[in-house]
Amino acid sequence: MRKKLGALLSIAALLLGIGGASLQAISMLELLGVTSILEAIELSSTAKVDVALYLTLPIIMVTLALLSGLSIFRDQPKLGGIMAVLGVIIGLCTLLLPQILGYAVSLSSLIGLSMSILLTGANSIIGFTIPQERVAKAPFVTTVEVAVASVFSALTAILTGTAFMPSPTGGYTHIGDTMIFLAALLFGSKVGGIVGVIGPVAADLFVGYSRWFVTIPAHGVEGFIVGFGKGRNTVTQVFLCMLGGFIMATTYFFVNIFIKGYPLAIISYLRDLFGQALISMILGIIVTRIVKRTLPQLKRFE
Repeated sequence: MRKKLGALLSIAALLLGIGGASLQAISMLELLGVTSILEAIELSSTAKVDVALYLTLPIIMVTLALLSGLSIFRDQPKLGGIMAVLGVIIGLCTLLLPQILGYAVSLSSLIGLSMSILLTGANSIIGFTIPQERVAKAPFVTTVEVAVASVFSALTAILTGTAFMPSPTGGYTHIGDTMIFLAALLFGSKVGGIVGVIGPVAADLFVGYSRWFVTIPAHGVEGFIVGFGKGRNTVTQVFLCMLGGFIMATTYFFVNIFIKGYPLAIISYLRDLFGQALISMILGIIVTRIVKRTLPQLKRFE
């Protein structure tokens, strides 16, 4: 019963967190003279960074809330409790950030985000109070996984930072996700998530992309989700790659709505879905098959 409750609380925290963050972002835009997100938005570079940074924190918060619910549901309550505590900390930072950046706090946003934080906190209590069977402790990340993640992060950064095209709507289009998919499908969620964070962020910093912090939840979650396809059949891997790519593109879309406006955001969304995620998925699955046939010893990681 408590496992199901943990999952439901995480979903409710997601909805309230995203809703509250959206209301605060709209309030910030009104102070900047923007009347509607349904039209093209013109903001200064500093304002774009402010709004994008603000939106990134609640995205990370609700991601941790969802991971908390997932961990509790999968009989890892202590891990779920830890994830929920981290989500609460990020949530409290989210409440403070508008004032730090010099914007007034929206009351409706404050209520929504506070409710999301409270639900996430309730999940932490559930996670820490559910009995868990004692098992032999293994390192969260093995030395092999660290080494593999380091190599693939470097490859992702190189491919992302060199094989790209600037986009007329802002940002740039690349096929660096190919390496994220490859790492995740060969070595699992932990490696996929680590590579998804480190590789693209390094590339963003290299090319001078000022909103690099949005990449952390966008590509990190992408790699984590695709990693569940390790050792699975092709249909499952395709589905998980599509889901990971969809979440990556949707994360950027959510932020872009508030810094570009809906018309440009939807163009960027389609570009991320079909010009980046889809091509990277096809290449990633093909290369995964080739690598596994060439190096059959990789089967021991499955």
